[in-house]
Formats: sequence, structure tokens, C-alpha cells
Amino acid sequence: MSKQQRQTLEPHVLVLDTQQSYKRLEEDALIRSVREACRYFAVHHLPYRLSPVILGVPGLLLHLFLLVAVHNFERARWMYALWVVCRVLHFCLDAMDGTLARRNGTQSTARHFWDHWVDVVNSAMAVLIIARLGPQHGVLLLPYVLLTAIGQLFFYLGLCRYFATGIMREPYGNHLWNYVFCLFLGLSVCFHDVAVLETPGFQLTYSLLSLLAFGLGVWSLLRDFVLMYRSPLSSLRFYARILTAPALILGLYVAWLQHWSDVFSARALVAIAMSSLAVSVHARQLVNKPPLWLTAESALFLLVIPLSLLPSSLQPALHHGLLLVMVGAMLLGLYRYLREMISRYPAIGFPLLWLPSTHRPVPHPHVSNKLAA
Repeated sequence: MSKQQRQTLEPHVLVLDTQQSYKRLEEDALIRSVREACRYFAVHHLPYRLSPVILGVPGLLLHLFLLVAVHNFERARWMYALWVVCRVLHFCLDAMDGTLARRNGTQSTARHFWDHWVDVVNSAMAVLIIARLGPQHGVLLLPYVLLTAIGQLFFYLGLCRYFATGIMREPYGNHLWNYVFCLFLGLSVCFHDVAVLETPGFQLTYSLLSLLAFGLGVWSLLRDFVLMYRSPLSSLRFYARILTAPALILGLYVAWLQHWSDVFSARALVAIAMSSLAVSVHARQLVNKPPLWLTAESALFLLVIPLSLLPSSLQPALHHGLLLVMVGAMLLGLYRYLREMISRYPAIGFPLLWLPSTHRPVPHPHVSNKLAA
């Protein structure tokens, strides 16, 4: 890359394999088997004209329903069972949509962005769900708290690595989050009821597993930084762009928001702000633009400072109102980015449910800054 290109922080191309996918086979046997089974099902059993866009919707709706349920009802066994269903269903549908898109020729920048937007939003809701479903007592929960608190940061920096290198790997460590929080926690409660959460043996095992997942996550994070450091995009300016906003958000949370009486609002604001950063850096990669120093949602997050100076009796309503505004801004950003991406390739469009009968797949369409390996 030229010096001028490095100064403008133009993102790398996205490297695809021979299957027109950025996925790599650095996965454990269980994940690989489930993914391949889902791809087989997509090829042989899903209708050819079904749009891959719709496959992201069931996971979003289930996560949203469970998020509302866990914050309005007492914890129950069915919540943990639905939690397992949410995570497994989302993973399976996420494994199918790319295969279906390549099958019926609907690969596009917009669909690629939608796929990752759904992943990020589901991850944010999953963090808030598990914060309420997880054990609420015990002295051995520090690893669990750490992992839930910075899970969004791992997701964000993973997409920053994608921006800088054009390669997204899926090592085993990335799946431990689901193993620990989905299968171990959810299935344990399904078999032994909610009372198992209060037993010392369960809390000790749960904390040790969380610590293992957290440690491998940190190792993966260090590898991300090494990959970004070796990229031609690597510079103080690049790191300042991608680290300034999360440092402000997480720093403000540690220093101020974690002491709020309304714990859910504080965590939700952080999750939405970090999710906005993640989808923003990825969207700008797909349209070959440098990352923003601060997204609109992140700027809105900083409003918690002046709002906290108002009377305490107004605080709950103000926090919930700010949260709704941030969610609305994130949805507006999704619409704006999708509209920009769709306008570049109107022949492909963005079918929501079914492809029109006149649809004909375009062989290997050049629809983004992707480069076949």
C-alpha cells in the first residue's frame, strides 16, 4: 500500500476461500460437524428461492422475547431451556444463510453486513440475558462477571482485525463462550432446576470454566493485536481510531455507571454502544471508508454525564429514554448503511423473504471489496 493509502486507513480486501466464504476450518470437531450438517440441510432441504436475509430474523425475535421475559419474570427452568434453543438456533441459521446465498446467487455487500449486524445484536442481547440468568450469589463469580462485561469488546476488536487484515478466523476459543454460558449453564438448570445455581460445587465449576474461557479469549485478543500490528494499516492513528471510543465507554462504565441502582440500564447502554461501534467499523470496511472516531450512538452514550446531574427522581425515566434513543439510532444506522450498499448493486437488491420468479443468479458478482483466495 502507498503512504497515502495508509494515511487514509483504507481497509484491506476481504479474503475468501474457494467456497466464496471467509470462514476457516480452525474449529473444534463439534462446531465443524454442526456447521457442515447445517450447510448440507441448506443445500438439500431449503427452498431455492428462499432469501437468506430471513434466516437472521428468528434468532433476533427469540433473543428479544427472552430478554423481555428475564427482566419481567422470576427465573424459571423454561428460560434456560429457551436460552439454549436461542443460541443453538441462531448458530445453525447463521451457518445456513451464507450457503443459501451462494446457492441462489444473492451474495451482496448488504447481505454480508446484515449477517454480521444480526450476530452483533444477538451477542448484545445474550450478554444482557445471561447477566440476569446467571448465578446471583457466591464469591467465585469474578471470571463470570469479567467475561460477560468484556464479551462485546472481544467482538468489536475481532471486527477491527477483520477491517485491518481482511481475514476473520474462528478459533476454538471463540466458541467457548457458548459452551460455558449456553450448554453448561442452560443444560445444568434444565436437568437439575434453578436450585443448582446456588450449590457451591456448581458455582466453583462454573467459575473455573468461565476463567478458562476468559483466558483463551485474552489469548485470542493478543493474537488479534499481533495480526493488526503486522498489517500495513497499523499506526498510532489506526489504534487511536479503534480504541478511543471503547476506552471512553468502558472507562465511564467502570468509573460511574456500575454504581447505578438501575443495573440493567447501565449494562444495556454499554452493550448497545459497543455493538454500534462493531457494526459501524464493519459497515465502513465494506464500503471502503476509514473507521469513525466516535459513532452517533457512542456520542449519545456520553449524555449519561449531563443527565446524571438532573434530579434523581427523573433518572430511571431518563436512562430508559436514552436507551430507546440509542436503539433507534442503531436501527437508523442499519437502514442507512443497507440503503447505501443496496444502491451500489440494485440488480441483486435485498429480498426479505422470497426471490422473485425472474431472479437469475449472477456468476461471481463483484459486489464488495472481497478478493478470492
